[in-house]
Amino acid sequence: MRVKLWGDRGSIPVPGNDTKKYGGNTASLEVEFDEDHRFFIDAGTGIRDLGNQLVKEGYDKEINLFISHTHWDHIIGFPFFTPIYFPGKKINIYGPVHYEKRLQDIFAILMDYSYFPISAAQLSAEVKYIDLKETSFELNGVKITTKYLNHPVLNLGYRFEYEGKVFVYTGDHEKYYNVFGDNLPEEEAEELSETIQIQNDSVVEFVNGADIFVADTTYTNEEYAAHIGWGHSSVGQTIELCKNANVKLGILTHHDPAHSDALVDELAKKYESDSIKFAVEKKDYYA
Repeated sequence: MRVKLWGDRGSIPVPGNDTKKYGGNTASLEVEFDEDHRFFIDAGTGIRDLGNQLVKEGYDKEINLFISHTHWDHIIGFPFFTPIYFPGKKINIYGPVHYEKRLQDIFAILMDYSYFPISAAQLSAEVKYIDLKETSFELNGVKITTKYLNHPVLNLGYRFEYEGKVFVYTGDHEKYYNVFGDNLPEEEAEELSETIQIQNDSVVEFVNGADIFVADTTYTNEEYAAHIGWGHSSVGQTIELCKNANVKLGILTHHDPAHSDALVDELAKKYESDSIKFAVEKKDYYA
């Protein structure tokens, strides 16, 4: 199994000398079990280079693109994904059902004339949108399981299983916590604590045994305290999840736009091991 991150930055692309080592493009990645089982996830600015690579190599199979959620940094590169302009190309886009808009509606807004000169209706490729909830299904013999995670908009994690290999991607996720603080009666606080534990345990179960796990680690442990409720994990939270879920290789991604190469180098020196790596754009990871 090969995993390549075409974009590993969070929130906004940040090109420049301070980010050229770890990368400045936003979320986009691919997972390949073999040449007939290749999947693509998220459509941040990194998907532009991915699309150009697919055209260069003459990739002629259907493209199955999975969207974790529809915040800008995970979809904004889609209008620059070259295959959507090729007649006869088939592209299936999977993503979470939004409480008020279908996935297709959101992509139509993304390519509205107010924001982009070509509308979604004008695309030459055959684009199909598949709205997903929490579910499990097979696609080309690969078992795919989805799970809702903790983020301000509906966010789906994806678990891919094929011939004994497991890949998991969470998109943006924050560990479940008590949003009410100390303002609840004791009995209600205990019930809430149990619910939070059940939710966090379910995430561990979802990730459990992953050969490669690509996870959100936007904040340092120190930064997280000022960003509780923003829907992103700290480095410490994700490393703890990797350990609890028996992850073989955890790739820490979604680097904060304010994090320079120098800062990520410091984090890597402090936390990297054989089983934990900080994501580097356009690098292949194998299992």
